[in-house]
Amino acid sequence: MNNPYEKCPVFETESFILRLVEKNDAKDLLKCYSDENAQPLFNADNCTSNFIYKTIEEMNQCIDFWIYAYKDKGFIRFSIIDKMTKRIIGIIEMFGSNCEFGKITSWGILRIDIQSNYETEKYLSELIKLSVNNFYILFGIKNILSKAIPKAQNRIKILLDNGFIDYIDETEKPRKYYYYRNEK
Repeated sequence: MNNPYEKCPVFETESFILRLVEKNDAKDLLKCYSDENAQPLFNADNCTSNFIYKTIEEMNQCIDFWIYAYKDKGFIRFSIIDKMTKRIIGIIEMFGSNCEFGKITSWGILRIDIQSNYETEKYLSELIKLSVNNFYILFGIKNILSKAIPKAQNRIKILLDNGFIDYIDETEKPRKYYYYRNEK
């Protein structure tokens, strides 16, 4: 297994290219993180920010933190590039719950933040399928956990269509509106 924190992989779907977030992504990412229709769907649980940005300076500071976290082996934020427009439409974040590469852990957290006009079954299906086909091995995890609030009907449908189920575990910190999928 290659360590994604030494050489971050690049992924491709029919519509998108995913690669490690870069400083010069700020202008395009600001369109996502200032999109008032997309903001309620972002998962900021246990994060230092709510990911609602209005200025390029705020976006730049956030990207600086994401790049630092990658170098510190905390998590990876992949920029999602629309192959047709060549614009970045959002990110996928993934990390294992112990954030220690090479050590198998039970849980990985998947975050998908995209512009609201991309919150469609087609695009979400591509991104979820890419995640389940690659992230178990890449991050050394057994389960992927992702949040989808009731308003995110397309997201919920695609998660369920790809083998995710409601996350219910009263022994741990409650996670409202989460879905998970075991490695198959």
